[in-house]
Amino acid sequence: NYNGPESIEYNPLNQTYFVSNSGNGQILELNYNNNLSVFANNINTGPYGLELVEEYIGEKWVGQILYVCSGGRLYGYDAYGNQVLNYNMEGSFLNGITQKKNLISGQVELFITDFLDKKLYIYNTEENNHYEVCSFNKNPNGVYYDNLTNRLIVVCWGGNAPIYEIDLTNNSYNTLITTSLSNLDGITMDQCGNFYISAWSSNAIHKYNSDFSETEIIIDGLNKPWSLTFVDKE
Repeated sequence: NYNGPESIEYNPLNQTYFVSNSGNGQILELNYNNNLSVFANNINTGPYGLELVEEYIGEKWVGQILYVCSGGRLYGYDAYGNQVLNYNMEGSFLNGITQKKNLISGQVELFITDFLDKKLYIYNTEENNHYEVCSFNKNPNGVYYDNLTNRLIVVCWGGNAPIYEIDLTNNSYNTLITTSLSNLDGITMDQCGNFYISAWSSNAIHKYNSDFSETEIIIDGLNKPWSLTFVDKE
């Protein structure tokens, strides 16, 4: 059963969804018949953010790894739910996670927010190391890599929550917009560059265009909406 579901990630390989059950240390898998099963168990903290990565050695595809934020550590699970990574990022509350993939080499970098320490980290999946990208004035929550413009978008917690843009050429950030919303949580993007952001204060999903100059509510009447994922089934 669901117990504090926090993050969701779509698996296009078998058209299932991974859901982090933060209330009891589980990752659930939801199939196309709406049947739930336990994918991974006994996770000490959370789990919170999830990110599914296709792993390559050179140009050869070798499988999928589900990366999981748990406290100050980053875990990885193979397609069978076996833990293949237990990495100490020396964080406090790793939460949002997104990936940037080099389309030539297949190398993947993960960008991870630390909610409590107000930091953004990068983890290199091939080299198995990490470093701090930048620190913020607000608590960062959801993060998404915009492959169309090679930038990171970070949404924040608290009142008048800002939305940050991180320039990956120099690891600096600026405020795209200071919203009138409180407690922004999840963020995702569609194929056209529009962003979708969940907000606790409005209990709604807000759609923004690519430069954040226009916005509209597309879903309301929710109860503390958390993370989001975009599904392209074409």
